[in-house]
Amino acid sequence: MKSATALLAAGLPGPEAAEPELAEPEPVAPVEKRVKRTGPRRTRRIAALVLGLAAALVLVGATGYTAYVAAVGSEGLIHPTGNPDCRTPLVRYGWTYEAINYDIADDAALQRANPNMENCSSQGATAGSDVVTADGVHIGGWYIPAANGTGSTGATVVLVHGFAANKSEVLKYAVPFHATYNVVAIDLRGGGRSSKSDVTFGPREKLDLEAAIDWLERTKHPAHIAVMGNSMGGATAVLAAASDQRIEALILDSTHARVEDILGRRLEVDERQPSLPGTPAILLGTWLRTGLNLMDANPVNFIPALGHRPLLLIHGTADVHDLPVRSASANYAAAQAAGVPVEMHMCEGGTHGHLIDTCPADWGRWSVDFLDRALGLVT
Repeated sequence: MKSATALLAAGLPGPEAAEPELAEPEPVAPVEKRVKRTGPRRTRRIAALVLGLAAALVLVGATGYTAYVAAVGSEGLIHPTGNPDCRTPLVRYGWTYEAINYDIADDAALQRANPNMENCSSQGATAGSDVVTADGVHIGGWYIPAANGTGSTGATVVLVHGFAANKSEVLKYAVPFHATYNVVAIDLRGGGRSSKSDVTFGPREKLDLEAAIDWLERTKHPAHIAVMGNSMGGATAVLAAASDQRIEALILDSTHARVEDILGRRLEVDERQPSLPGTPAILLGTWLRTGLNLMDANPVNFIPALGHRPLLLIHGTADVHDLPVRSASANYAAAQAAGVPVEMHMCEGGTHGHLIDTCPADWGRWSVDFLDRALGLVT
């Protein structure tokens, strides 16, 4: 057997030789530390992507919503459904009347076909060629002689209806005038018996009113002409009177000062939609369809052109569609600033376009007294 010395010499461990030392491994960073170094950077990248995607979705959604409102809102504005009422002065009040620009026999046919004339299936035959606007729209209407027999040369009031209405709807405003004033009630373009055309909230409707006054002067020769306009009809009346001196006095019922205000309020109140971006979208859609910027025809900007001709404003305290402070008050201030003789009356509790229903006696007194003084008919 080899000795221990020999074993050591041969490089083999002896029975008492110490175990060789192992090298210590290099320290490895804990996994959690690596996550801490790289995690925030990754989280920030993901958050940025999420925010960018959300912003893109919001932008796409807002753009889509705006385009939808522009298309649907402008379509509803220029092509409203209309009012189904087709009652005549004879049916509604027992008054004799003359059909303007259509055969009166068609009213009898309309009555036979519609037992309930407040909800007619049609408005009858379209108006003929005796009253045609400068842009080719055929206008229908009624001429109602005054009850006192003043004759065709007597003072005459032209009634202009509001949005989506017609001559049957506006006929209720004739009641206080009928005793002493001849009355004309017309269908604006796109309504009643008048021919179809885009509704423009006043700029082109003023041509309808001018055509009706042309007919009135040509056939009746009235000594005085006044106009009463309700809502959009008021805007129509202001725009026409600004350049037509034949209109000697003006009554504006529930009439806006600025179209953007009433469109915005209709969105908020009726549709429960925001006025922004809704209102600009509808105005843009209307411009694309008609070529008209409706804000160029805001009544408040045309009232100063009335000059010395008297103006009566009637508005409702409960008008949520056309807030008095933004409409009647603004129109009143514009008239005062320009030196236009102006009066204003508020119908307590009156809502938009229904003032004569809420305050019939007051409305009649305010209007008739005003016209008697404005036209010099007070005895």
